[in-house]
Amino acid sequence: MTSDVCRQFNSEPQRRRARRVIVLLAGIVVLSLADLIVTLGHLRSTGMIEANPIAAYLIRMTRSPWVLAEYKCLTVGICVTLLYRLRRRAWGEVGAWCAVGILTVMALLWHTYSTELESHAEVGIVQVEESSQWLQLD
Repeated sequence: MTSDVCRQFNSEPQRRRARRVIVLLAGIVVLSLADLIVTLGHLRSTGMIEANPIAAYLIRMTRSPWVLAEYKCLTVGICVTLLYRLRRRAWGEVGAWCAVGILTVMALLWHTYSTELESHAEVGIVQVEESSQWLQLD
């Protein structure tokens, strides 16, 4: 029985799936780091509204980029670890593709956000209208 289970998880399709998932996990890490860098850049310059309520709370309470970075690394680390453990299963690959898709959409949203708020006058208008939600780090 044990050898059947080992063969099932070591077949060529499972090995190919595992390799795909590992590549996707690398993409998750790279896109997550890019998201963190852009977030910190906006927080330290013009400011922004953080859509993630946990991250917004941490920014408001600690005013520390390090706490935000630790939170991001922790959550991404948990995600990557879980998906790595599931790398040979279909659900692991589906989860990895979903994560890469979500992070890609976030990268596109960042691009749109950055290009639309190029002028400081526009930033000032948003700051006044959304002052209770606007976050900025010194």
